Amino acid sequence: MKAVFSYIIVLLSAAAYMVLFDRNAGGIMTVFLIVVPLVSVFLTLFSRKRVKLSIESDDDLVRKNKECTIKVCVTKNTILPLPVISFEFRATEHFRKPDYDVYRFSMSENRNLDFDIKVFPVICGKASVKIGHMYITDYLGIFRFKMPFPQTEHEIDIIPEIHEITDCSEILRSISDTLPDNDDDETETTAVYGRAAFPGYGYRNYVPGDSLKKVNWKLSSKKNELYVRMDESAGITLPKVILDLSAPENGIGKHHEISDIGLITEGALSILDMCVRNGIECTFICPGRDEVIAEDVVSREDIERIACEIIKHLDTGNRLPDLSSAPGSKYSDMNIVCTLGIYDRLAEEAGNSVLSGNHVKFVIPEYLYKDDSIPVPELWFLEENWQLSRTV
Repeated sequence: MKAVFSYIIVLLSAAAYMVLFDRNAGGIMTVFLIVVPLVSVFLTLFSRKRVKLSIESDDDLVRKNKECTIKVCVTKNTILPLPVISFEFRATEHFRKPDYDVYRFSMSENRNLDFDIKVFPVICGKASVKIGHMYITDYLGIFRFKMPFPQTEHEIDIIPEIHEITDCSEILRSISDTLPDNDDDETETTAVYGRAAFPGYGYRNYVPGDSLKKVNWKLSSKKNELYVRMDESAGITLPKVILDLSAPENGIGKHHEISDIGLITEGALSILDMCVRNGIECTFICPGRDEVIAEDVVSREDIERIACEIIKHLDTGNRLPDLSSAPGSKYSDMNIVCTLGIYDRLAEEAGNSVLSGNHVKFVIPEYLYKDDSIPVPELWFLEENWQLSRTV
């Protein structure tokens, strides 16, 4: 706007000079000051429709706390050089704030221009970067026009980190004590059988439906029968690690912070890792966009695969987790619910599950626990140093 105001002042000065002093010289200056900007504006308006901007990244799946590169690609289909084009670069809260918000460039005879913008992801989740508020300035730098295409956006999935939960003996003992056992299997072998995978594995005969990963092929070849490791009894449901992103229906605190969702997601995966490292196989459950996602977890590789895939399908809506037993199940379920808040509707669901003979343990980041008046069966705090401490 300042440039336009200055241009008008100069144009009026030339016109005044023409009227008051020298009609010929003043007329030439006035015509020049009118014609040249008009030509500049015409060429600028012609060029702005022949430019395209796009953004892409080297990898759409990146790791947290590792710098990644966003590439801005500019193409033009005209031989005319481009004046200055500016745009704003924006990234979601998943990234550290960029060093620059506004970028400017121009192009000569080259028809393609690529330049890189470095971003640093600090929070896991489905992130995005976008360029918008694009303007082109005419060749004289007087007038500015909005580019005739919409905001361009590119999504990037940031993989959650899996942390080692330290001092986990207390929660492992709590999990082991509430896991259902199958007394019938004790007659099949005299070997040691421990659900928490404390030293000493027993073996039983293979039952159709058992995972082939659990078959001890060396022992089976000696006995000429299939034997399965007994850290999981036949037909017993696995403990469930449930990622809960639901919120109260009253709308208060309905939208969780991106950083909180990233924290509890990493917390749930870290609890899975803690269980698997100690021989407790689990089922991981989280809300998907179309349906609830359930995955059996038996190894570290399963957790890493889930960490890469979960961000693509995770739904942060208001779906309440199902804590009831499967229809026809004769065993109690053990649910570890990793949540961002304890509220009445969720506590009621947990209470009904306990009355049905199931076990429910809540895990919540310590700083998010606001209301201690809501009764829960069992509550663990996820602390900043990735420790779990029991409160209820």
